[in-house]
Amino acid sequence: MSLEHRPTSLTFPTPSNGPQLSDTSSRSPRLPSSPVLLHPLPPSQALQRESLAQSELELDRQTRQRQRERELAEALQEQQWEIQRATARDEIGTSTIRRTADKDKDKGKGKDVNKESRGFTRPPQAYELYQAIDKHDIDFIMRVRDHAFGLLLAKNAGEFPIVYAARIGESHRDIVILLVGALSRYVNHLEDEDFEKKETRNILKALRSNLKLAIDNALLPSHSTHLLSSYLQVLIMSEGDAWLHKATYDVSLLVRAPDEKPVASAEEMVRRFCTKELRGAGGVEEYITNAALDLVIMAVWSVAAQQMGADPLPTHTFARDTRTYSMLKEAMEENKGKLVKVSPRIRRFLDVLLERAGDTKKSIPGRLRDVQEVLDGE
Repeated sequence: MSLEHRPTSLTFPTPSNGPQLSDTSSRSPRLPSSPVLLHPLPPSQALQRESLAQSELELDRQTRQRQRERELAEALQEQQWEIQRATARDEIGTSTIRRTADKDKDKGKGKDVNKESRGFTRPPQAYELYQAIDKHDIDFIMRVRDHAFGLLLAKNAGEFPIVYAARIGESHRDIVILLVGALSRYVNHLEDEDFEKKETRNILKALRSNLKLAIDNALLPSHSTHLLSSYLQVLIMSEGDAWLHKATYDVSLLVRAPDEKPVASAEEMVRRFCTKELRGAGGVEEYITNAALDLVIMAVWSVAAQQMGADPLPTHTFARDTRTYSMLKEAMEENKGKLVKVSPRIRRFLDVLLERAGDTKKSIPGRLRDVQEVLDGE
């Protein structure tokens, strides 16, 4: 028997011959996402109760804070307030510490102002200064002024001390006056060469930032503008005598020229220094005209002083009521014998200034207009 071997063919199913298995059918089924909180949220009513309780606590805290501020203000006697205000006003008006005020020093003025307070055993902290502002602690603020002046310029919690005090309101007006007086006092201490020092320039930069923010705050609708002129005065002083000397020189050139308008130009120079937003604000216009009038007085006298070999007027009285006018009267009295050397035109200008610039029956803008009629030919 013979065995015949024949090849055997195996047939496998093709995709067309059998059901097609998809990729998804070969995977495990995807379970739906179902996050689970480890701790369940409290009921909405509990959240509402907690929110209401927190609101009541915050309202109570603010109410007690306002009550505390009122009690602190009412605790001070009116007589004490008057003493504090007088001290603050003296700080702003103090110019005897400048080397240009030797005459006042000889008379013994400003001795109490120049006397320093006791120092600190450790550096004072910002929160202590703000507490002193809240409590009307004049002594502590003056100690900071004398021994840690930089703290008065430092921002804490996004606010400068002078702006913080101003935002409290009218009850802290005397504190604001004291703080701006401290800034004025620092500038008054500086000599001409101090303005060239890097450390002084940095301090003056911070000082100007304080004043500009204080000005912005004073211009808000709900705030008083009664200290704007004081802010501007210290701001001009912080520029040093260089700005005032240059402005005086520029106006003196116009005084010499017969067809120029020195008074109008002097007023424009002061206005250019002040920001545009300040024009028309209460108290600012009077300060601008006061500064312009003083600038004209200093310029006219500088021309006369050159012609007769006299000293120019000091700068520390600039824009301080009628002090520059008083210095002009004293200078003319001291140099009475030399006035014959002054040209008739400049002598006429001096006579006009003596007659019209000190007329206390008129407002400062009115005096400026009277002087302008002659000097500008209007």
